[in-house]
Amino acid sequence: MGEDHSRRRFLGTGLAVGVAPGLARWVRGGRGEDNQSERLRIESDGGGIAAYEFTVTGSLGQVDDDDRVEANRAVGHVGPERGTDTFRYSGDLSGVVLAGPASLYLNDVRTRTAGFPHPEGSLTSADFEPDSGTNLLRIESDGGGMAAYEFAVGGAVDQRDDDDHVSGNRAWGHLGPERGVDEFEFAGAVTRFDLAGPASVSLNGSSVTPDSGDSGSEDPNSGDSGPEAPDSDGSGLVRATPGPTVTATADSTVLFEAAAPNAPNRHVFADWYVDGREYVGPGAFHGQMSGRGRTAIAYRFESPGTHDVRAEADERAESGGRGGTEWTVEVGSAGNRAPSVELVSPDGPVAASRDSPERTTFEIRAADPEGALDRVVWWESQCDRIVAVSTVSGADDSATLEHAPSAGCPLGARAIDREGGVSELVGWRYESAG
Repeated sequence: MGEDHSRRRFLGTGLAVGVAPGLARWVRGGRGEDNQSERLRIESDGGGIAAYEFTVTGSLGQVDDDDRVEANRAVGHVGPERGTDTFRYSGDLSGVVLAGPASLYLNDVRTRTAGFPHPEGSLTSADFEPDSGTNLLRIESDGGGMAAYEFAVGGAVDQRDDDDHVSGNRAWGHLGPERGVDEFEFAGAVTRFDLAGPASVSLNGSSVTPDSGDSGSEDPNSGDSGPEAPDSDGSGLVRATPGPTVTATADSTVLFEAAAPNAPNRHVFADWYVDGREYVGPGAFHGQMSGRGRTAIAYRFESPGTHDVRAEADERAESGGRGGTEWTVEVGSAGNRAPSVELVSPDGPVAASRDSPERTTFEIRAADPEGALDRVVWWESQCDRIVAVSTVSGADDSATLEHAPSAGCPLGARAIDREGGVSELVGWRYESAG
């Protein structure tokens, strides 16, 4: 509990928030440390307040003036419209919690927080006593800054006031900077809980603190299912995206991502199976989508019906088995339709050389029939390399990239929606600059 008290002192001093978010797109309290080679960016998606807290194993420094850092821990917020907080650090990212409409980028690559544990002293779903009846959850600002939260439960959620956001079994919102209370009634157990910023939580009148629960496990998925416990030795995998039940139309491609919560900084090796058969390739794109703490495949479903997809960690757990996770996919005419990409500019062939540093502005427009755009992956064909990842949202959005064209590595883009649907690759034709 000593760690919790220290963390609460930190949050209660007013160091918990960035006081004025800057306008932009994705610790030791010093700045400019030579050994701080890693870059972390929290970028508002717009439409509300988002709060974050993270820890690193080395030193941590702020890049701008509105972040709040103490030792190897930083806490702050972005939004409600746009804003970015940027940090540099050494070592590894050891814990992160992000609540609200924002994205986290590591070295300019958008990264799912599902692959990381919460910082020590942060509340998770494991801290809530399971209860099958109707429950009252109260989240109260401690004052001194903005706090944001997201949670999911096993049953239905009802709001007690008018300022909360509820969708199915999920709810999210924010409170502060001074005082404020949000209350919810819900059924079933808490399966996911994210809270960042100075706030206190109670369930049915009793305070909820780290380790106050005696069972449960944090679910790093989208909040659509119950908890899924990883192996204690770090070899377990859990779903990152999409949720446990997926729909798709025939001949569409779906991206599946699994995370290793107990090994967030290690490259994950896994075997993937579709309908019981091992799926090996093609591996260039989903191999690039994998990384530290996560693994991924992109699979094209050709036959209607019910399919199952499973990821199993290469390493064996102490029990002798391999920690894995799985999805059920319903393929049919009523399934999720993949997004599409249209090239905007340049509107013709692109002059490219092998060594020129001159950059070109590339722009695409992405569209999604279900209105659930998530990201655009910029991809160099032939070189098989992800150049960058841009955040998009809604049914129609644009993305731009400043990039120096390299002869032999034509640039293209794929859009991905929140259900894992992947568009066809659309790209530019390169011509020799000389």
